[in-house]
Amino acid sequence: MAGQMAVNLGASLWGPLKELWETVDGAILRRQTESVHLLDLQLKKHKPHFLSLFRNPPKSADQKEKVRKASTEGIAIQGQQGSRLLPEQLLTEAFILSDLFDIGEMAALELLLTGEQQQPQFPGLTRGLVAVLLYWDGKLCVANSLRTLIQSRHGKTFTLDLSGELVALTTRFTDELMNQGLTKRILTLVSDISVAKEFERLQKERGLGNEKHRKEVGDLIRECRQALADSLFAWTCQSPLTKDDTLALIGHLETVTAQADGSLDSVNLALVMALLYCLDVSFIEQGTEDREDLLQALPLLTERQYVSAVHSRLMDSQSWKLPGLQAVCKLAWALTLRVLSQLPQGSGRSCLPWN
Repeated sequence: MAGQMAVNLGASLWGPLKELWETVDGAILRRQTESVHLLDLQLKKHKPHFLSLFRNPPKSADQKEKVRKASTEGIAIQGQQGSRLLPEQLLTEAFILSDLFDIGEMAALELLLTGEQQQPQFPGLTRGLVAVLLYWDGKLCVANSLRTLIQSRHGKTFTLDLSGELVALTTRFTDELMNQGLTKRILTLVSDISVAKEFERLQKERGLGNEKHRKEVGDLIRECRQALADSLFAWTCQSPLTKDDTLALIGHLETVTAQADGSLDSVNLALVMALLYCLDVSFIEQGTEDREDLLQALPLLTERQYVSAVHSRLMDSQSWKLPGLQAVCKLAWALTLRVLSQLPQGSGRSCLPWN
């Protein structure tokens, strides 16, 4: 039991995720050949983090009791012998942090202890305020890793000129994630996470510090949302979405609103571009070597229900929050149908709604 409930001073919601991002960055962006094997190991280790994407370790009665007794009976620390007594104030803060982020009590305690260790890097901040930064930095490490993995996929639009072994690894891994509902999870997170909502929650528990701390927390949250949206955009640049995922993306765009100046924010702009790439069939007219392979992999051409479902959703739906955005998507769809209508019989025309 002690081994299972030992505290990780690296903070399971930060340190290991930082290591994951460093490995992904090293293998894909910095092209360190020795990192490919390490990447394979890291992806196997952290696959649950990608599948659950931003879901936190749950609270439990056992964890709560273990943390509660840490001031009188001590608690095991990974890599250290015996138990360590912790001050009551630290445990009180751990329960507050656990409630604030709805995370397991042990994970909250780890963030605070790591925050305490990292305090010299953040002059003037309490361990609790540092813990808030570490929490969101850990999330950003996962989001950045996901985006970079998807950017490295084999696909139809671009290549990072990586080794075949590495591309096969990341393509296979991200295929598994997509098959497990990645699109809908990303859309849910982009809708649910906002700086305003997070700040309101943090403010109630004094989880926001000075102006610099507020800016750093806000930047981390914004970067998380952007990296998630960019991940879906990068996917559609390289590979088609399924019918259900395309409809989910359209459903999200139906609810999008403009900023005060009338423009789209960069997150929703990335998602608009993702849909436009879903509907893009321009490669058909380009006559590239892999044209036939791309045709066979395009649900737009291979699934009759795909075209009819998307057509119904775009043409028959009620007005979107932004009629101009709705018009753009309808225009893109009309251009897609125009290209498809020029195909020889049997090459995709049977999927058209009027056939």
